[in-house]
Amino acid sequence: MSAPQSPLRRILAEITAAQGNLNLDEIARRIGISRDEADAMIDYWVRKGRLSIEQITSGCPTGGCGSCADSQCGTKSTGPVLLAIGLTKQQIRA
Repeated sequence: MSAPQSPLRRILAEITAAQGNLNLDEIARRIGISRDEADAMIDYWVRKGRLSIEQITSGCPTGGCGSCADSQCGTKSTGPVLLAIGLTKQQIRA
């Protein structure tokens, strides 16, 4: 019988297995940790080069900045943004 994985290793395994089909709250619930703990663990794996985080944007409307309902697109936005957490290219090859 193998030893149980640490939550840090489990979060990496869950993200790898999910392939973008779970949100962070669901991953945290499966592992039995808080959302804040999951955020910290993902930050750890990003610093180690195993995960990457990218902001998902829908692109600016044809009218340019200020013409959408939010009127603050891109990095100027002060509200929540949608992020994609994925494996780095190095991790995918392993």
